[in-house]
Amino acid sequence: MTKAKIAILVLALSLQTSSAVRQTPAAKTITLKDCEIQGVGKAKCGTLEVYENRATKKGRMISLNILVLPATGQKREPDPLVYFAGGPGSAAASEDAPGIAQEFAKIREHRDLLFVDQRGTGKSHPLNCEFYNPADPQSYLGYFFPLEDVRKCRPQLEAVADLKLYTTTIAMDDMDEVRAALGYEQVNLFGGSYGTRAALTYLKRYPKRVRTATLQGVAPTNSHMPSDFPINNERALQGVIAECAADEACNKAFPNLKEEAKAVLAQLIKGPVEVEVRKPNSTERAKVKLSRDLAAEAIRYMLYSPVPTSRMPLVIHLAAQGNFVPLAETAIHYRIHIVGSGGNGMYLSITCAEDLPWIKPGEGELMATNTFLGDYRLRQQREACALWPRAEIERDYHEPVRSDVPVLMLTGEWDPVTPPSNGDAVAKTLTNSMHIVVPHGAHSFGGLENAGCILNIVTDFVERGTTKGIDTGCVKTIRRRGFALKF
Repeated sequence: MTKAKIAILVLALSLQTSSAVRQTPAAKTITLKDCEIQGVGKAKCGTLEVYENRATKKGRMISLNILVLPATGQKREPDPLVYFAGGPGSAAASEDAPGIAQEFAKIREHRDLLFVDQRGTGKSHPLNCEFYNPADPQSYLGYFFPLEDVRKCRPQLEAVADLKLYTTTIAMDDMDEVRAALGYEQVNLFGGSYGTRAALTYLKRYPKRVRTATLQGVAPTNSHMPSDFPINNERALQGVIAECAADEACNKAFPNLKEEAKAVLAQLIKGPVEVEVRKPNSTERAKVKLSRDLAAEAIRYMLYSPVPTSRMPLVIHLAAQGNFVPLAETAIHYRIHIVGSGGNGMYLSITCAEDLPWIKPGEGELMATNTFLGDYRLRQQREACALWPRAEIERDYHEPVRSDVPVLMLTGEWDPVTPPSNGDAVAKTLTNSMHIVVPHGAHSFGGLENAGCILNIVTDFVERGTTKGIDTGCVKTIRRRGFALKF
């Protein structure tokens, strides 16, 4: 995500006017219908037709998929909680609704939960590419986005979409049009990972429409993916290795874990290892070759969540003993369920405009030096972006968001992609913000002991509408539930 022709997106007004004074368009109306959502039950569903080209207001219309889970209690507040999905493009907002509804059941007692599939995802004119061959496990262990598949996907999508019109800013203008059409004066934002970038962009463009914003795993617009992936991953990896050394049972089972990680990396640097793995969704087995790049990527994705993180020392130990099967099968699993799912075309449209062009030559490679992950993601995303149209973005897009709107930020102590330093940096220009670093946390917090503490804090924050008076004492009780010592 070498250089393509720069396609100029006609956004004259946006390029000449600060996004902080963006004007809300005249409101349309949306008629929501009763619908049934698996895992949730009764809900309200609808669509809103918007111009694909919001600047010219001409040409193709696209349909935005909207899901509202109405407040369950008798007292209904006027400002809903709006959920922004991660990725970009890893999932549609509506697909995450069952889990979000369960987690935020207390918030939903008094507030609607609003889910809008961002343009390019889910049921909102999706930009999906097929990048891997399910019949060939080796295909999952190659390029991040295989270049030949990128070449094939581009013309397929260009037949139905202008790939320069799926940036975060344009999507947030969609979001505000949905808000206005539904009659909400203000909203509470919740975003995770890329969803925090979306939320920050919305806050910058429509500050008066935001009552509160909760950001989990802060990914600001001036943090250019994936240049800092290697150093952030290395920080998390070494942090978890140190935790294992401090844990009596883990240290006893894996007393040389740090050296074993180095040995595994050294062996893979020499060349791929051949491994026999189980084929996805099959009882059959096949031989594949596991490279350093994919092994490192598997470790990185394990660090995303506390439960897989707890198995990471065991996986590294087994690889050091010559058993690379768990590591290879983990790599395939994440390629299928993270990299190979969702709106990959939308991912390219966003990162090829908002991230890759702003990484200075040699900068990312330098940061990757002597890290477990290395620079493969940067190299391969650059090659993919060279094959993809590039949108123009606003002059102030990468400028920090300055706001006095109440903002709660949550970061895992060992988050491998959006470390605590991201939240600290963003907080400098958010005058009414609170940043909580979750002990032992990753990119998510599920599986930690007393993780419900964080949900309680978020609920309290949204109910109060302020960071003042929030009791965060329970955060110090959050613990890892130990490490896996065997499968």
